[in-house]
Amino acid sequence: MVFVKKLPWVSLLLLLFTYGVFGWLLSTDAERLANVDARKLTSTTLTLGNTAWLLWLMGAIYSFLIAFALAAPLTLIRNFYTGWLQSDTRAFFSVIFGAFFAVIILSWLEVVVRILVLLAAGALVRLDLQTADYGEWQAFGIISAVSLGGFSLGVIMHQLI
Repeated sequence: MVFVKKLPWVSLLLLLFTYGVFGWLLSTDAERLANVDARKLTSTTLTLGNTAWLLWLMGAIYSFLIAFALAAPLTLIRNFYTGWLQSDTRAFFSVIFGAFFAVIILSWLEVVVRILVLLAAGALVRLDLQTADYGEWQAFGIISAVSLGGFSLGVIMHQLI
């Protein structure tokens, strides 16, 4: 019971609603994509169900990746980046990749804003869980369960309404 009492409920609800909106928007995009495909091709194999399942699976995998990235220990991340940037060649390729990534961010600003909102809500929950003395794997479990629950609720609500 102590486990449940010290959960940061406000930030968890914010994460749940954020992922609910993400699921709703992704479901709307899947429906729009299926309608465009159906109009362009007369004998298409991409129906609403096939397109929707693919996008929903990608959204669920993305939710797990965000939860894992937020729950990963900082020493692991720090060791990766310091080991990667020790060579001039690696640093050069990192700058080239960073410039390419900046162009993609500016080109797809609407998608990047959605991702940043999800990251901000997840980071808030991670900070609250860290303050409440939860371990890394407990934080990963809580963040991934709430985010997948919110994502599923958003998709289901869009299908019902």
